Amino acid sequence: MGAACQELRPHEPEHDCSDMADAFARLNFGTRHDTSTSGQQEVHLPDAAVRSIATYLVQNEPPGHALVHLLAFCGVCRQWRAVAREVNPGVCIGFDVLENTFCSQSSIQRFRRLSMVQKEEVFYAAARLLIGYTEVSFFGEAVSDRLLFAVALRVGAKLVKVKLTNAKHVTDTALCALVRSAPLLQYFTAEELDRVQGAFLEPLINGCQLLTMAHVANIPSLSWTACKKSCDKWGPKCLTKLVVRTVGLDESFGIIMSKLGNLTDLELDGPAVNIKAGALHCPALSRISYLVGRKFDLDEALPALQHIRELKQLELIVRNFVLTADNLRHIGSLPVADLRLDSYVYKQQPTLSRSSYSHVDNEGVKALVDGICNRWSQQSTDMCPMKLSLCGATALTHDAVSALLRLPVLTELDIGGCCKITAMDKMRLVAKVKAGREMLESGRRPQARMVNSRFPGLML
Repeated sequence: MGAACQELRPHEPEHDCSDMADAFARLNFGTRHDTSTSGQQEVHLPDAAVRSIATYLVQNEPPGHALVHLLAFCGVCRQWRAVAREVNPGVCIGFDVLENTFCSQSSIQRFRRLSMVQKEEVFYAAARLLIGYTEVSFFGEAVSDRLLFAVALRVGAKLVKVKLTNAKHVTDTALCALVRSAPLLQYFTAEELDRVQGAFLEPLINGCQLLTMAHVANIPSLSWTACKKSCDKWGPKCLTKLVVRTVGLDESFGIIMSKLGNLTDLELDGPAVNIKAGALHCPALSRISYLVGRKFDLDEALPALQHIRELKQLELIVRNFVLTADNLRHIGSLPVADLRLDSYVYKQQPTLSRSSYSHVDNEGVKALVDGICNRWSQQSTDMCPMKLSLCGATALTHDAVSALLRLPVLTELDIGGCCKITAMDKMRLVAKVKAGREMLESGRRPQARMVNSRFPGLML
């Protein structure tokens, strides 16, 4: 197997792809006795039939599996290689080490047993062989700079979607080359890139004019300096979704936000002043997800959220503090139809119960419901769906359930990790959600015949 990897000679010109595919076939993807390209008779089918087989082979397969299947397919003969090396644009090719894959297919299992060096050799040769695809993903330690350079050279001009995760050996140099080679790029994701410092950010946001989604997370050493220095010269951007978490955001990130006026979806952490910048410069924002770790940041962010007119979905992921009743009453007054108030601890490990920690208590839920009822009692428009999530609020009991049942409409509720809510109370909440959905489907609206003095939004 190691000898086969050595036959993938990176210095040879492009026309030697046949040698590469021969090596793929000998990489234990299957031995060939009657279909060898070295003098024995080849298997001939109409090109259309071969193309159909290759398409069926990767249909509904994960990106990493699709790559392995295509390489095995290309190793059958020259004709199959010549046809299958041009991948359909809708297929995502995944350079994935498949560490967390549990698949019974023998080709996948054999690939998994290769060393990281051997996998990198296969990836590099595959990048030189395959063309035509517009979506690519990279995952694992076998992803190298020379792999990104090869992908940029072969298919960069057609790439629409790029995803890099846990590629610990990739540097800014290769990532910049990939981004600059992709003028049609629309979706970009980068997570857990230990050696990346942020030089790729400016050519990504400013150079990729069609970029609509950028997701950059879990790269603490990232620097936004180059973007901040050049953003004064930026033109209008198409970016509608931005995810920036654990990427070294500071209070000056608002300079970049001011150039992203078309944003509709924002996920971030860090200082609340960046929420203010979003409210000021991004009038189309309809969804915000804010990972907040300090209470004073939340206190500063809530008034800014009140001024985002198009806000319909709000997610607050709370870390290291408890939401007060005043906080929750203010949150309930926000004009949103989808509200998620989840614990950071629960988000990290949903299956691990931590009954001693809760970011919301019963009194907080009562205040939240008061805020929602007050807001809806003042609305003259039709009742809208109400989706609510309180995942990880382990302190909630029957009192919180009774408060939730006061909501005029509840169409979706997520209480994962709320371990003190009894089965009977859960059944009551299920009935409440079912009734809310049926009410909206029928077009009916709750009529307030009597207003309770303490709970103005309570329909009696």
